[in-house]
Amino acid sequence: GPTKKTMARFFCCVNLLLVGSLLASRDEKDCYVDDLTSRKYPLSLDEVFKLSKAKELRHMRSGTSPRKAPGASMGVKFRNFRRQQLEIRWDDGSKEGTYSGVVQGLGRTATMSYVGHRFKFLDPSTREEVASFTMRDGQNIYVVEPVEDDVLKSAAYAESQREVAFMRDYEERTGYPWLSFYPRDPPFLNMWPAEAVGQTHVVASTYGYNVTTGAGAPLALRLVALSHPPKGPRVFLIEDLLSDFECDHILALGKKVVQESRVGQNGGFKSKTRTSANGWLRRSASPVLDHVYKRFGDALGIDDALLVPSKNAEELQVVRYDPSQEYAPHHDFGDDGTPQQRFLTLLLYLQPADQGGATSFPKAFDNMGLQVVPHRGDAVLFYNMLPDGNSDDLALHAGMPVLKGQKWVCNLWVWDPHR
Repeated sequence: GPTKKTMARFFCCVNLLLVGSLLASRDEKDCYVDDLTSRKYPLSLDEVFKLSKAKELRHMRSGTSPRKAPGASMGVKFRNFRRQQLEIRWDDGSKEGTYSGVVQGLGRTATMSYVGHRFKFLDPSTREEVASFTMRDGQNIYVVEPVEDDVLKSAAYAESQREVAFMRDYEERTGYPWLSFYPRDPPFLNMWPAEAVGQTHVVASTYGYNVTTGAGAPLALRLVALSHPPKGPRVFLIEDLLSDFECDHILALGKKVVQESRVGQNGGFKSKTRTSANGWLRRSASPVLDHVYKRFGDALGIDDALLVPSKNAEELQVVRYDPSQEYAPHHDFGDDGTPQQRFLTLLLYLQPADQGGATSFPKAFDNMGLQVVPHRGDAVLFYNMLPDGNSDDLALHAGMPVLKGQKWVCNLWVWDPHR
């Protein structure tokens, strides 16, 4: 069959033909610098901001800093080679520590932490401390060692030792921690190139905006790079991905399903790091939602038939943030022992807050950071994976505190190679 690169070339060529007449009718001042024609990028964030309708687009800090500065955030993986489930506690200085979930017997989990943080692993029945680890720069996997001979001699334990060695070698070669499942093939889904700020991909969609009278004319969607490797994650702004009518429609559906948010695997738990409310919508919830999904497929360069839970996508998550609520810096990926993982996040602003509520990427631009508050109906697209199959540590992101008003967003998580 055709390779991913061949399909990408075909997709771009088809879109060049489809968007030609659409672009010809656009006012010059409304167009970003076009990757497919003039190639006048890179732009500064300020220049992109002035060309956009975003409410806010800027760096978080005035200067860069080393990626491995003291106290820097880090993605970490835990492997448990004891037969019993263990409770994880972050050592916050208190006697008990802060509950941080569990790791199953002979299982694994992953989290985001900081250099110098300490985690304790407790036997839930006896409260005995089985193991503890202090997070160290350059070490992103921590193993609770086995005590039984059969586990010590098992293929799974031997594989974990190979994984530790591979992760050490990978970081020495690339400068990045390996945070994905090991071993992992490169993703097969389309990943839009991002080589400079302002680089723009123009994508045609025949699935026009829904209004009260039905679907409208075909669209020319523009994906504008806000951040790019190797100095940051692959992040795009997509303006006008939803119409006002579609935003109102998803809001009305979402208000019926939201409840207090949780974090973690296997149902999760309440956490101070995520203080919002969320719920889920099926693609089949309405014809409008199904129509919007088809436009999402065009914007992502992914067959919309894959954007269902039985294939590659989760249901649409709707999230509400009230004043002071936030989602602290986190990764959308993990390592649950399978190659399947979240490949990309498509985050759409249904109702921006009156003040605050930015989406931020603290590690972008060599730790200068990036924060953006899109216009209503706009989307932020970012990739949680790198082209070689690794998870992107630089895709650390946060929902910053709402200062005034209420913020509503929805997001679609797309997995690779499948759910």
